[in-house]
Amino acid sequence: MKKVSGEWIFTYQAHKRSYLNAVTAWLMLVGIEGSILIALITLLIHLLWLKLLLLCALVVLLYLLIFRILLSVLWTKHRLTATHLILHYGLGRIEVPRDAIKSAHPVYERLQGQQPLRGTLDTRKQRITMAFSEDGLILLTLNEARPFRLNQTQGKVRYILFNVDQRDELLAALHVPVSASLSSVTSREKTVIEVREDAAQSLSAAMQGGQLALWTKNLSRSFHGKVAVEAINLAVRMGEIYGFLGVNGSGKTTTMKMLVGLLEPDGGEAWLLGHNVWTEPVAAKRVYGYVPDHAILYERLTGREFLAFLAQMRGLSQQVVEQRITDLLALLDLTDVSDTVCSAYSFGMKRKLAMAGALLHQPSVLILDEPFNGLDPHSMRRLKALFVELAGSGTTIFLSTHDLTLAESICHRVGIIHRGRLVAEGSTQELRQLAAVANLEEVFFALTEEEEVLP
Repeated sequence: MKKVSGEWIFTYQAHKRSYLNAVTAWLMLVGIEGSILIALITLLIHLLWLKLLLLCALVVLLYLLIFRILLSVLWTKHRLTATHLILHYGLGRIEVPRDAIKSAHPVYERLQGQQPLRGTLDTRKQRITMAFSEDGLILLTLNEARPFRLNQTQGKVRYILFNVDQRDELLAALHVPVSASLSSVTSREKTVIEVREDAAQSLSAAMQGGQLALWTKNLSRSFHGKVAVEAINLAVRMGEIYGFLGVNGSGKTTTMKMLVGLLEPDGGEAWLLGHNVWTEPVAAKRVYGYVPDHAILYERLTGREFLAFLAQMRGLSQQVVEQRITDLLALLDLTDVSDTVCSAYSFGMKRKLAMAGALLHQPSVLILDEPFNGLDPHSMRRLKALFVELAGSGTTIFLSTHDLTLAESICHRVGIIHRGRLVAEGSTQELRQLAAVANLEEVFFALTEEEEVLP
């Protein structure tokens, strides 16, 4: 965002890697076909003037196709003047009088088809869509349906959906009413900030005293131009059970994979007991145990053989390990199947064996992705008791779960991630009190509920 000659300029193309990849691949095909056409024209056309005419026509056609259509969305920008919001998106351009805007509403909507290529005007829905990506979407509602023309289509429009990289700044500069749903979200976000600010001093003291087991700074990751995790900052104390909550696709698993070094972040850093996960990978791996969302086992080995293999890989003493394996198999109700090959295990048994593998070397930090998934009530109860016992002896447990009641019962603090951003953090009691709701479930639904997009 910048101000030029009294106008505010807003970009919308922050996440363009996937689009550029697709365009590059398509241009390679166009280049090959263009070369073939040029060769055919050169060989088959004998009249010099006709040959030059056809070659010039081909060059002009390629120029219009590449620079005027395919790449135009990469350099056009939106502008906000004293009187108008000018949405300039590729070949499309519309001017919206500011006094015609009734409200502005941040939304999330999945785009369809070749949306990044051009804007569309839907006369049936009375809506214009000019969005390069699903991030930073804003829905404008006009006072009344007004005539617009976009890409040779004309009709009356009541709603305009577009995206912008600096959404908060644009909404503030518009000076128009914001929908009630946005007001409630903003209020909840202020509540979250209060919770996190209240904990900031104690976390700072913990960092200085070396009491943090897990710490991240602006941890971020994108896939094909789509942000999966955006600048996550976490600080988890030693002996704390931290619940990491979020809907499917919110970024939980991606965050955990970055914490254990399985996925390299695009930006930011992560530390486990003071060891940087990416610059000190061996030291970091010694201090944590990890259970992924899907257990990874050697299915031709028995349960006991699998644990013995893990112990050997970690260089653990065989005498100590044998008793440790026996104890873990008994603790997780796997003794009866310990000499059965892993391929014959049920989903729940595989989860418990993966848990035994994570506990084998007595790690100081446990990072568990859906550890209760697939377990029967008896096993869940035993695992909950084990987590409480481990935390009491100083082990840090960072776990994700969809069972909100369970998280509320055992977690000292929870963090709620939504669309890649940490939107809430604090003890369940703090979140309930500040959000004025009865339980963690209501806090979760209030913070992760998708905004409704108007037609």
